[in-house]
Amino acid sequence: MDAAAAAVDGARQPRAAHLRAPVTAETRTILHTNATNRSGIPMRSHARLAGTAFQRTIPPGNRAWFVRAGEIRRMRAASRSRSESATLRSTMSMQRTLAGAGVTAVLAATLVAGSTPAVALEGDPAVPIVTPVSPLVAPPSSYPFQPELATVADDPSDASINRGVIPYDEIAPLLNGLTAVSDRISVQVVGRSALGRDIHLVTLTAPENAGETKRQATFRDMIKHNPAAAARNASLMANYKVPIWFNANIHGNEWEGTDAVLEYIEHLATAPYDEVKDVLERNRLYFTVTNNPDGRALGQRATADGFDANRDMITGATSEARIIRDLSGVLQPTFYIDLHGYTSVLQVEPCGPPHGENYEYDLFLPHAYAAALEIEQAVTAADIPGNTYLDLDTNRVTTENTGNIRIPYRDIRAGWDDWPPIFTPQYVAYQGAITNTVELPLGRVNPPTDPRNPANSAVNIEVAGVVIDTSVDYVIENADALLSNQIEIFRRGVAGEPLVEIPADVDPAEVAEPSQWAEIWDETDVYTAEFPRAYVIPAGAGQRSATDAANLVDQLIANGVEVQRASAAFAAGGATYEAGSYVVDMHQPLRGMANVLLADGSDISDRVPDMYDISAWSLALLWGADVDAVGSTGDPAITAKLKGVAEAAPTGSVPAEGGYLELATSGVAEYQAVNALLASGVPVSVFADGTVILGPDAASHAAAVEVADLYGVAFTASDGSRLASEESSGLDDLTVAYSGGGEELQTLRKLGFDDPVAISSATLTNGSATLDGVDVVWIGGTLNFSSSQAAGRAVMAEYLAAGGGVVGEGTAIASFANAFGLVSSTATSGTGGSNGIVSVEPAADGLLGTFPQDTAFVYPAVWYTNLGANAVVEQTYAADPFISGHWRDSAGRSTEDAAGRASAVSAETEAGNRVLMFGTSMNFRTHPVGQFGQIARGLFWAGSEGAEVPAP
Repeated sequence: MDAAAAAVDGARQPRAAHLRAPVTAETRTILHTNATNRSGIPMRSHARLAGTAFQRTIPPGNRAWFVRAGEIRRMRAASRSRSESATLRSTMSMQRTLAGAGVTAVLAATLVAGSTPAVALEGDPAVPIVTPVSPLVAPPSSYPFQPELATVADDPSDASINRGVIPYDEIAPLLNGLTAVSDRISVQVVGRSALGRDIHLVTLTAPENAGETKRQATFRDMIKHNPAAAARNASLMANYKVPIWFNANIHGNEWEGTDAVLEYIEHLATAPYDEVKDVLERNRLYFTVTNNPDGRALGQRATADGFDANRDMITGATSEARIIRDLSGVLQPTFYIDLHGYTSVLQVEPCGPPHGENYEYDLFLPHAYAAALEIEQAVTAADIPGNTYLDLDTNRVTTENTGNIRIPYRDIRAGWDDWPPIFTPQYVAYQGAITNTVELPLGRVNPPTDPRNPANSAVNIEVAGVVIDTSVDYVIENADALLSNQIEIFRRGVAGEPLVEIPADVDPAEVAEPSQWAEIWDETDVYTAEFPRAYVIPAGAGQRSATDAANLVDQLIANGVEVQRASAAFAAGGATYEAGSYVVDMHQPLRGMANVLLADGSDISDRVPDMYDISAWSLALLWGADVDAVGSTGDPAITAKLKGVAEAAPTGSVPAEGGYLELATSGVAEYQAVNALLASGVPVSVFADGTVILGPDAASHAAAVEVADLYGVAFTASDGSRLASEESSGLDDLTVAYSGGGEELQTLRKLGFDDPVAISSATLTNGSATLDGVDVVWIGGTLNFSSSQAAGRAVMAEYLAAGGGVVGEGTAIASFANAFGLVSSTATSGTGGSNGIVSVEPAADGLLGTFPQDTAFVYPAVWYTNLGANAVVEQTYAADPFISGHWRDSAGRSTEDAAGRASAVSAETEAGNRVLMFGTSMNFRTHPVGQFGQIARGLFWAGSEGAEVPAP
């Protein structure tokens, strides 16, 4: 299997191991790859490197660069007609790397008694909840590694052109040209964007044979997994190539980081060797040239599917974020810079408080702040024409060179924090790296054709060049200390030592160098977590959802967390756990990563006035699985028969053919399976408790085998008598219309609703969207109709008059339901900006009472009062609702005001409409995976009915 095929195949691993069969080329979509080894291929003409090189002088302390890349970009820009009005290639479409399901024709008797012919499921498979680490990020066996990168046609509509920076279509040719003339540069395609554009990783280092590369890999693994030995290994300390990583353009319309790294790449690849020998022989320098090529070409911050990849690091909804996730464990950088823009003046982290409470901050902050000060000194000394500076006395930006840039740790003491691990620097720091976000100064000007845009870009590229050069110099000058820091971070994790808490009144004279940070540190900076001895993810009776637990395990592993599985029952923390339970031992290198993903989090509402972004995210509370924290980090290890796992164990099973099959819909995978069955024409009925049932026919059984293989669901045998004794209804293969954006679309696709229809008041009014064939509507974004949108309102009124159902969240669904007379309510939202995890109490006999969940995410919380007579309260906020996050009190909108109020309400109308309103944030950035099942339950309850499974 080639690397691209392996990446596709890895996107969905069957949960039922005994049902696995090879996935054939016919059953999957393979993304294009033209990357082939250059060996034996005639060298192409590299005309773009034929331009005259020129040398730019950098102020004292910085090296001179050969910047042919920048010169060629300007030459190309001068000759290209800017009046061309071609549009982005319409043939580009979002490509999903989803493998088809392979199923054996004869099933293993250990899983299914008897044999059933395999069937092909119809419809598009659900988007996976978890995507494992891609094989595309695997490092080469030696350096240089120089495949010929695929090129794409010129795109005159690329938004980079108006900005005066390199368009995406010129990047691969430029890199190909450099690999043709230099043995210092290596290139890889490490993934693809939502629209299928290649994302390149470039490595600069002195050439290595296979033995030398293997030695570096051995050093790298020792640093993480045997750090105590690494600290004593003189050869490692002397010969390890310290890895430095620059990521550029994760926000598509923050362009210039890409151009700056390309210029630096060319400098390292082509400068006289004596000028770069020290850098290349002591380091590996990695560059993700453009992390969001779709956004770059489209001129938008988000990815093509509407996500902010720099908020996606622990969720992995986007391929762009997953590439950084996967590379961080492979590259294991010691120093990492993420190049952004624009903040009017150059801004370089570290951040102000609150600081992430799971970091080894005593090791992280000193060098992060010292590096920022070095960058400040170099940039202000460069005195780049057109650049801006910060007046520390007034906190205003000025063109006068004050000698200062903005450093959040020093200059923004609230509102630019490193609390959540959703940003790439805050995520990569758990690999023991010193990390900084760099915000370039000069922003976008409208219209895009304004000549100030290229002028601003030129300044930003110059500034970014100094940032890159200074960062590399800092690493070289402090390599031993930085590497020792990284080793110590991993050593503390493996040893399970408590975090070192920096006292609020730290004395700068008593701390090790660099010590500048200590002059600022105070009580507002002190955040220190306490680690448990382990987390246990129970199996069997102690687990509400085996499939949600499997997803959680796979997500932990994808993020580099070590997970073990018990082969026998064991006791821990006063509880007994069944065989098959998972254990996350907190004595491990990435214990900070493990805890930041699994801990409940903290309520920091009273400690800081404002937060930059989200304040809570616990996978243990939001991904649907039961998780127990056991003991404290100083306790002895759990006594159990444990073995490390590379993926969750199979969970799928199907009884013998010939009887009815029931499926408890306890997790997301079960709804994925139900949708796959319905798309294939298999009748499915549902009981009031949410359990679904399939008929005893061979076709239903064969389809059950397929979905058990694909989604890991476990069917149980049934005689079908419940169909005669209990109420049930047939489920339909729903077509769901939705208002909102990318998170709504992806949530629906992750649940297996394969043909969602985007609607808005505007599109329903102008006729570009209709409700023809729609079975249920999800309100994720506001859907109100103005007086000029009567036609759109009429379309919706016709749908509702026919009894159409509606499900949604927040104030949007309440406003809609009030406007159309479905159910009256008053929706109140929590204090602006408040967000976090809350305790909720589902009604035991209600829609959400089966397989209940007692936690949810809010941003902000919404509660419903003054309910109409037809309203039924399905869930309320607990008496003490707030668990973790940031929720400042305000009149009528505090946690006390939310306590006991309705957080989910259902209603039925005389016209037959069914309505379900959620006050929690059900699919925020697609992170609260555990709540997805409630969305599906609501959609099936409110949607049209389908064929019923006949009673025996």
